[in-house]
Amino acid sequence: MTKTMQLVLGSKTYMQTIVKRATTPVRLLKDAEKDRDFATLDLTGAVPFVAPLKGTILAHYGAVPEVGYVYMMYFKLTDEEAKVFEQKAQTLTLEADRLDGCEAMVLMRTDNPQREYLLLSAWANKLAVFTAKNTPLFAPVMVFTKRAQESYGYHQAFYTIADPYHPDHAMRAEATLDA
Repeated sequence: MTKTMQLVLGSKTYMQTIVKRATTPVRLLKDAEKDRDFATLDLTGAVPFVAPLKGTILAHYGAVPEVGYVYMMYFKLTDEEAKVFEQKAQTLTLEADRLDGCEAMVLMRTDNPQREYLLLSAWANKLAVFTAKNTPLFAPVMVFTKRAQESYGYHQAFYTIADPYHPDHAMRAEATLDA
C-alpha cells in the first residue's frame, strides 16, 4: 500500500467520471444511508483533485476490495488526545484481522495542520461493521468518538462500493470480472 490516500466528495456524475478515467486504483462510493451522496476513494493519493481530504497512512491492514462496504470515522482531536488516539487506532488497525467481516482498515492522518484523522474500514457486509464497533477490540477507539464530538468534531459515514457504470447499484463480484 502507498503512503498516501485521498478522498473527494461530489456529485454522482462527477465522481463517476473520475472513476471511469482513473488509471490508478480508485473506488466509487455511494452513501449507504442517504443514497444520494457520492465520493471517490483514491487508494494511491495520485489523482489530481482540487480539494481532497488527503493524508499520510499511519497503519493499514488488508486491501480495500472492489465490492462491499466502506465505513469512515473522521476525528478532529486536541494535541494531547491525538497522541493517545494514534496509538489506540494503530493497535486496532494492526489487529483488524480479528474483526469478523473486516477486509481492510486504514488509519490516515490528514495533511491539515489540525490533528485530523480518518479511520477507514472495508467490510464484506453491512452488519459486520456495527457488530465490530461493539467489540472489546474496538472499544479504545470508540472512546474518542465521544471526545471528538465534545471538542473539535467527529463524523462518520457508511458507503457502498458502487459500480461506476451503474452508480445506483453496488458492485457485484461478477461485475469486477467483466471490467
